[in-house]
Amino acid sequence: MRYAAALLFISVATAELTPRGAVLYFDFGKGVVDLAGGSNLSLHGCRLSDLKHDPMQRDHGPALECTNAAQYAEAALPRKLDGARAVTVGGWFYSRRHGEQILFTRGMPEIMPLGERRFPPNDRWVNFTLGTDEHGFLMGAINGNSTMPFVHVTVNELPINTWSQFVVVKDAEGVQKFYQNGTLVHSDRYSCCGGKVWPFHDLDDGEPVRLSVPQGGMIGEAWIYPRELDEAEILSDYQAKRRHYTPALPAKPLLWRAMDERPSANLWEQFTPGTWPVIRRRILTGVAQIFGSPPAEKVPLDPQVESEEDCGTYVRRKVSIQVQPGDRMPAYLLIPKKRAGKTPAIICFYGTTGGAGKLTTVGLSGPKPGSPPVRNRDFAVTMAEAGFIAFAADYLRDGERIKPGKTPYDATEFYQQFPNWSIHGKDAWDTSRAIDYLETLDFVDATKIGMLGHSYGGHSTIFTSAMEPRIKVAVANGPVSDFIHHGMHWGVARGSQSLPAMKPYVLDHTLKPPLTFYEVTALIAPRPLLVGEAVGERRPMEEENAAAVGQVYRTLGYGDRVRYHWYAGDHDFPPEAKQAAIEWFHKWFKVLK
Repeated sequence: MRYAAALLFISVATAELTPRGAVLYFDFGKGVVDLAGGSNLSLHGCRLSDLKHDPMQRDHGPALECTNAAQYAEAALPRKLDGARAVTVGGWFYSRRHGEQILFTRGMPEIMPLGERRFPPNDRWVNFTLGTDEHGFLMGAINGNSTMPFVHVTVNELPINTWSQFVVVKDAEGVQKFYQNGTLVHSDRYSCCGGKVWPFHDLDDGEPVRLSVPQGGMIGEAWIYPRELDEAEILSDYQAKRRHYTPALPAKPLLWRAMDERPSANLWEQFTPGTWPVIRRRILTGVAQIFGSPPAEKVPLDPQVESEEDCGTYVRRKVSIQVQPGDRMPAYLLIPKKRAGKTPAIICFYGTTGGAGKLTTVGLSGPKPGSPPVRNRDFAVTMAEAGFIAFAADYLRDGERIKPGKTPYDATEFYQQFPNWSIHGKDAWDTSRAIDYLETLDFVDATKIGMLGHSYGGHSTIFTSAMEPRIKVAVANGPVSDFIHHGMHWGVARGSQSLPAMKPYVLDHTLKPPLTFYEVTALIAPRPLLVGEAVGERRPMEEENAAAVGQVYRTLGYGDRVRYHWYAGDHDFPPEAKQAAIEWFHKWFKVLK
């Protein structure tokens, strides 16, 4: 059935949303029959309750109530959204506890081997899901989640023991918008993966709609409209109904929030500032075992300038340096035109690409050479426009350093030549040579060199900063956060991550590895470290890492120099995360002498 868009009528007297124009509309204060017509609700353990047993809600009136995670209600929604250009899903919800729960859904997210929630679009019937993650943050997706196969998670909380109007929109441009109590709290419009239009195909009966509050609570209303409700309509509904759904607190958008710390037993042996150097030496022994041995001697840099272009606010200079015999590192040096004297420099390390390497970091390409640039990946440009010198290079196995006939990230030849080293050790070595080069430039403040990386470049920033003391400030965005639970990425020669010495410990978890992720990260202390993660990505052990690394900084008396934070969405480097990086560098380069 093709849907012909219908107007939504709003009561002039109350400005409340009404069933007119909806394909499903339950108002449990008026009964369980779908007021939009056509769908009967079946109850499975939950009940329509008058709430007189609840001292906080006894004057509320009826609502659909769930008291355990096994209870739910279902209704059919056969072929009602086919051909829609936009869809709005929402309602009024009350939860008694924080935790991961699916409140309103058609189809259920799948949990993948590394803990991701997978929820791609269905090509035969329209799926959607609204709920909260394990922290109580709002999450949802309609007709899939743009180009990411996951549920989109925000950093706004669904408060407990209060009512929340929770609405998700997928508009005609494929952009998802999250509303809480009449306020637009998040949109994926500026995400690298947002704005993907998947046609609304609703050709089969599909799964029924399910309503539930697994952490215990109530649902007052639930509705689906085959169009976008705008902000004014959603706000009017909240204002009209908040006296009925009480309390219903005002909401405001959050760009990021501090990551939770989850201390685990026996992460560290007891230590003090006086005994930390002993522990640090033990960790460095583990670094030598896992990352391998770098060359004993350095060859001359032999720097060469290949070209230079005027990019408006900065100059983009193409250079190359010799990092090992017969091995040159090509790079772009972005030099701001407006600068006063010697300027801090930021080494910018890209995420995994399809062969474009540094071109992504300076905004000249997408992951594959010649593909359109991807939003939020040109963070070297961001740093230059913020007034820093930016150094963006190709690392081994990517960009101009892919040998003829080879594919990106194939390290087979490297390990034939250096069987006792590692790719991440090599990356750190090459960055140290980049620092050698930056120290020769008369316009660079050699005492203020920082490093910034995303994804592969994020954990490369952590590893390199741990081993290279000349990096004074570090920002790691979207890094992995564990060796063992990140899987076989570390133990293969053909892949973006490569630490072959970690492979035995990944295969056999009964073996104690000589090094943990939080231990190598802690080597950065007391130098300032900012780690940003997309909350929806669910990196393994990220909260344990935040706790363990934070403990070291606090014990050493530098607790203000470390911050782990979450931002909304998926594996991205969104504007708010880049702005946080700029502010971090500005702050600490001014403080550190």
